[in-house]
Amino acid sequence: MNKDKTLPISILIYNPRSGSTLDRDLWLGTTIDKICTHLKYAVVVHATTPDTSSSSILKSFLALEPELVVAAGGDGTIRHILGSLSETKVDIPVGLVPFGTGNLLARNLKIFQEALFVDPLQSAIDVIAARRTKRIDLGKMNGNYFCVAAGACPLSDAILAPTQEEKQNWGVLAYVGSMMQTVTSPPVTFRIDADGVKFEVKALGVIVTNVGDIGYATMSERAQLDDGWLDLCIVTLEDFSDYMNMGFKVASAMLATGAPFYIRKVRKVTIESPKGPVSANIDGDHCGTTPMHIEVIPKAVNILCP
Repeated sequence: MNKDKTLPISILIYNPRSGSTLDRDLWLGTTIDKICTHLKYAVVVHATTPDTSSSSILKSFLALEPELVVAAGGDGTIRHILGSLSETKVDIPVGLVPFGTGNLLARNLKIFQEALFVDPLQSAIDVIAARRTKRIDLGKMNGNYFCVAAGACPLSDAILAPTQEEKQNWGVLAYVGSMMQTVTSPPVTFRIDADGVKFEVKALGVIVTNVGDIGYATMSERAQLDDGWLDLCIVTLEDFSDYMNMGFKVASAMLATGAPFYIRKVRKVTIESPKGPVSANIDGDHCGTTPMHIEVIPKAVNILCP
């Protein structure tokens, strides 16, 4: 509990590639100042690199006995930090400071909202200051943790298609164009084992989600971050044609109800592609290929939430 120190220790881990250099200098300095002056923590700052992994990100800081971890960046950065806490079994509360493009975990936890006259940084600091916690589930795919979703196939790959510049300029809308282009992609045959139920399907997208809102649509209205389940969502060719007929609603992110997905609650699922490897992704990052062995890690981490 850092009894010999004037202030308790916090670890601020941030992604230096989030936003432009000017933006980063502004929000990073402001974040450190607010943690020190508003929250009354001493701050140890660490920048992630492209080689950062869940297994290594926090190990060197545990000897400091931190009482708070602040994760600043997008969903890719946050998944590494939360995965590290889950892996090391250290029950330290985590505050999220969302500075990515989608900020999907923060959106689903109501930490991040896009609204006029709302300062997202101050909102995030206020949530941390309130010290209300919520234990949430994580997913794990082939040994890699995710907090939002894991997927394969063209529809899932569309999440990865926009460049960093496009995402900075257009935000969530950057994904709409790449998603619409998947209508011309051929479906892929998948062999799926969902908690022992085995079947084969041709699909434009197979996504295993931990959240309901994925930015441009609602994948599963039943998805809950703390229910001990993941949601297997499959979009077949026919289903996606339905989506193209509702193109305006896709573009305006209004697919909150009536989504023509096949959805199934799962604790463990294996996704194979018998005709050859298909690229896989988790939380917007490329992560190997099929086969994908996915499981839920219930109540894995403690998040500071509204």
